[in-house]
Amino acid sequence: MLSSSLAIFRYEFKKSFSLGPTFLWLCVIAFPTLLQLLIDQVGSGIPAEFSGALLVGTIPGAVCLLTILSTMSPYLNAELEGNTWPYIAVRPFGRTAMMLGKYLVSVTRSIMAGFLAIALVFPSTSLNEINRDVPLPITMVASQSAAETNQAEWTEENGTDAATIEIEHDDPYPLWLALAILVVLSSLCYSTLFCLLGTIMYKKPMILSIIYTLVVEGVISMLPAVVNAFTINFYLRSIFLRLMGWELSELPSTLSFLNDPNMISQMSTFWDLISLTILSVIFIVIANALLRNREYHVGETL
Repeated sequence: MLSSSLAIFRYEFKKSFSLGPTFLWLCVIAFPTLLQLLIDQVGSGIPAEFSGALLVGTIPGAVCLLTILSTMSPYLNAELEGNTWPYIAVRPFGRTAMMLGKYLVSVTRSIMAGFLAIALVFPSTSLNEINRDVPLPITMVASQSAAETNQAEWTEENGTDAATIEIEHDDPYPLWLALAILVVLSSLCYSTLFCLLGTIMYKKPMILSIIYTLVVEGVISMLPAVVNAFTINFYLRSIFLRLMGWELSELPSTLSFLNDPNMISQMSTFWDLISLTILSVIFIVIANALLRNREYHVGETL
């Protein structure tokens, strides 16, 4: 099944770079840069937090989502309309191999689009000024507690001052790196979501997927209630704020809606990643079960 999935991936990936889809794909990639150039022309005084939040909305939230929407959402509809479904359905594990192959295409194209958008927007706009250095995995800072206990012995044996031995791990990440992490997470997770939506709503996948995304990932994820914990956007938003080291109380007025603690996950980043993994596995397993057990007919979507 793995070799079949990879064969489908190679074929579909090459096919996705035809002239028309590639032109639209490049236009979507250039959109965040054009928007930021217009903002730069308006003038300065825009908070760095607002610029960072805007990039999250336009790169992982628009470039990646639109790429996944056009690639993954109609994956089953394309086979039914192209009259190729009977050949896939009769092969051993053909349905699952087709789904996984197209999932890999969606993830790959989305990550490529996100990385290209990041590489284009920073050198071309003023956003490079709000970047910072990549933090070290372990940062050494001054500590008085070490100096109070056996400082003389430590200095004599190790040749360094014991007052500098303390470790910090919570340094903020640069904006470009935080965005790159979100691009990868967004591509992996939203591709499973649109795979499920494309399996359930295969007759009109694009329209219904857009409606679902706007209602659930757009509106419901922004509600200060427990229900937002069942959306991908909720965890991605929480991870981004932690990576950037932004405190809710210090956010500008334009982002004041995030000041409610229910808008942000109260768990650690590790458990947020676990939650995203669980959601993604649930989506892909349900999609595979429906794909393998439902009967589809070639003329259904016409």
